Amino acid sequence: MANTTRYGTTHAGHEIELDFDRSKIVLNQARLLVDGDVVDKANVFYGDKHLTTTLPDGTEIHVTVDSGMMGELRRAQLRGSDGSWTDLTERGDGG
Repeated sequence: MANTTRYGTTHAGHEIELDFDRSKIVLNQARLLVDGDVVDKANVFYGDKHLTTTLPDGTEIHVTVDSGMMGELRRAQLRGSDGSWTDLTERGDGG
């Protein structure tokens, strides 16, 4: 069974991906990738974590990750330039 699941979407011409690693059961790790490069990461225990970056072209990327009591990913969303939120969709094993 794979411990990492990848979620993603496209935003402002960039490929946005989130790798959610559940290998440590409760203390998980989320990695934010833009166009294949890791740009931010955080340990996720319970609640919301925010991963952000500003790209060289000025595009701001803000992803919120919400983890449940058992370390499961409950929500992964990208904030759009208009303030709306888009769910990242599961893409399978992150490798």
